[in-house]
Amino acid sequence: MNLSEAIIHVTKLAEGQAVTEEETAEFRQWFLREASEEELQELASAHEAVLMEVQEPTYDNKEIVSNIYSRLTAYYLAEVSTMEESNKQEAIIRKIRKRNYWWAAAASLLIAGGAAIWILRSEQPKRAAIVQRNVLEPGSNKAILTLANGQEIILDNLANGNIAVQGGVTITKADSGAIAYIGTGDNVQYHTLSTPRGGQFQLTLPDGSKVWLNSASSIRYPTAFIGAERKVEMTGEGYFEVAPDAAKPFTVKAGRLDVHVLGTGFNIMAYADENAIRTTLVSGSVKVEAGDATAMLTPGVQASLATEGQTFKTTRPDLAEVLAWKNGQFRFNRTGIKNIMRQVARWYDVDIRYEGNVDNIEFQGILSRKVTAKALLETLEATGEVHFRIEGDHISVIPGAKK
Repeated sequence: MNLSEAIIHVTKLAEGQAVTEEETAEFRQWFLREASEEELQELASAHEAVLMEVQEPTYDNKEIVSNIYSRLTAYYLAEVSTMEESNKQEAIIRKIRKRNYWWAAAASLLIAGGAAIWILRSEQPKRAAIVQRNVLEPGSNKAILTLANGQEIILDNLANGNIAVQGGVTITKADSGAIAYIGTGDNVQYHTLSTPRGGQFQLTLPDGSKVWLNSASSIRYPTAFIGAERKVEMTGEGYFEVAPDAAKPFTVKAGRLDVHVLGTGFNIMAYADENAIRTTLVSGSVKVEAGDATAMLTPGVQASLATEGQTFKTTRPDLAEVLAWKNGQFRFNRTGIKNIMRQVARWYDVDIRYEGNVDNIEFQGILSRKVTAKALLETLEATGEVHFRIEGDHISVIPGAKK
């Protein structure tokens, strides 16, 4: 068995698929005798990616994870074998954090008599940091549609089908939960779709362009695109898939930023509590403008405009991290705790307080946005870098582990 076959094997187990006794025997032989440290690292990462989608890991899954982590830790035990026993655990954890292994945040390491044992937190949590409001449920599809006459329609639990008729255009809610506009209309009016904190929603514009809105966001748009251009306004964060139409350029206005496109996929983050407006191009091409500042983007490039800035800064971010919210994930890549907590505040509809200096605390890893705040915060707490206290709708962030 090689690494690729081993990954297939643990993926089958994680997804609940059947495996033969022969496959299991080959995996164990490879795992115990042949797998290198690097291969075990890749195996752990692949297995974790699958577990992100598994609601309730089975005993076999937990056993596999425990064995992988134990074997990885054995490499580190060999490296620190000359140290005093009291210093070994700290040295190993430093190595783990230095290498940014996300699984270090999901388990507790015990070392006794030269042996390393991983205890999964899902089996035996050590801290109880969450009080009141229980687990803080994650956000869901929530939005308010404001019509031209000021009428507000709460879309959260609205039945599928036709919602309203405005200016000759029919507004409908599809099985997917998204709303769409049918018809060309004879009287252009403007509507606003807004998501609260703890909400997200999808919209199909009258031209067929699709928009995904993140929490605490809004988009204002016409019921029909008449004339030489298509123009919408937004706040917060949204992902756009623009329907191509060379005769009608598409423009998104976000604060003092204008994004001009023909047909493309891109993400805009324009929250008032962020230090910059960020436009990230996934496909096609766009031109961003703010006053005299302009930038042409190619796929994979992000343009950032600081709150008081006059020029664009372009970078190549991790697209998976930028689009994680749209794909149902929290994805951290050496992400500062304050950045993380801004995401938490929007998604779980809570307020954040800080007690002490947390500016240098960063995390790396992936979690589902379907998890409760309790699960997310306990995972971060397990690193020993930070502690959380919840009082009603307020989360206090405290550096260091709970004493």
